[in-house]
Amino acid sequence: MLLQKRMKIVVFVILSLALLVPMIVHALSDITVINFGNYEKRITAEFQSISTNSKPKNPDGSPNYILTPSVMAISNWIVEVRSSGVRIPNIVKSQCLSVFSKLQNQNVLGVRINFPETRQNDRAYIRPQFEFHVYDKKGNFSNISNGIVTNVGLVKDVSVWVKGRNYPFDFAVRMLDQDNKAHEYFFGNLFFDNWRKLTWVNPNYIDQVKDRVIIRKPMYPKDLPYLKFSSFVVYRNMDQIGGDFILYIKNVSMRYEWHAAKVIENDIDDEEVWKILQQRAIDNMQREQKGLAEKAHDLKQNLKLQQEGNVQ
Repeated sequence: MLLQKRMKIVVFVILSLALLVPMIVHALSDITVINFGNYEKRITAEFQSISTNSKPKNPDGSPNYILTPSVMAISNWIVEVRSSGVRIPNIVKSQCLSVFSKLQNQNVLGVRINFPETRQNDRAYIRPQFEFHVYDKKGNFSNISNGIVTNVGLVKDVSVWVKGRNYPFDFAVRMLDQDNKAHEYFFGNLFFDNWRKLTWVNPNYIDQVKDRVIIRKPMYPKDLPYLKFSSFVVYRNMDQIGGDFILYIKNVSMRYEWHAAKVIENDIDDEEVWKILQQRAIDNMQREQKGLAEKAHDLKQNLKLQQEGNVQ
C-alpha cells in the first residue's frame, strides 16, 4: 500500500515537470539603449567621472585633450553621407539637432540628410563625433542606458521609436560589442508618416530553455559582455529620390538575457582583490585621450591653414 502511494507521488511529480519544463524561459531585461529626452543631461553627469586631468600635457609629454559634454552634444553629432564618391556639399548640408516633440513630450534627435541626386546607392551614418566611454576611471561601467548596455547575453529584440516622412529608405542601428565587433539591427523601411515603433526580432532566439545548447564562458577577469551604440544607418537605393530627407528618433530599447546572473552573496570580490578591470580601464582611457589629442591637434592645424589661405 505504501509502495503504491509512493509510486503515485513519483508519477505526479514527473507529469508536473513535463508540463512545467516547456514553459521555463529565461527572464528578460528590458532596458533603454539611448533616450534623447535625457541624453545631454546624462552625458554631462557621466563626464564628471571620466577624468580629472586638465593639464595641457600628460606626464609623458604628449598633449592632453579633455573630451567635454559639449563635444558629445546632439548638435555636434555627425551625419556621414557615403556613396561611390565623397560629395562635400551633401556632407555640409547634413546635420543633427535636438528638437522638442509635442506628441512625445520630450526632446528627440532631429536629423537632416542630404543625399546625392545621382543614380547610385547611398548610406548615411548618424553618430556622435567620438565613441561612448565604456568605463570610468575606477573601472566601473559608464554611460549605462545612455549608449552602453552591460551584461548582455542573448538578445531577443531591439526597438526604436522613429518619426517617418513617407520615404522608402531603409533604417538600421549599429552597435559594437566588447570585442569591437559590429552588430546591425535592421528595421525595414521608413515609408510611413508620423511616429512608429519599429522592432527587430532575433530569428535565432529560442524561448524554451530545454531546446538550447548550453555554452559556458570564462568569467573574471574577462569583461562582462556589453554593447555600445555606434550609429543609426539610413540606406538609399539608386532608384529612390535624392536630396534632403528629415528624420526624428526618440529612443532605442532592447530586450536581452543576462550573460551572468547577479550573485546575492559574493564570496570574494575579484575586482577588489586584483584591480585588473580598473587598470585596464585606465589604460584604455589614456590611449583614447591620446588619440583625441592627436585629432584635436590635426583639426587645429587644418583650421589654421584654412584661415591663412583665406587671408592670402
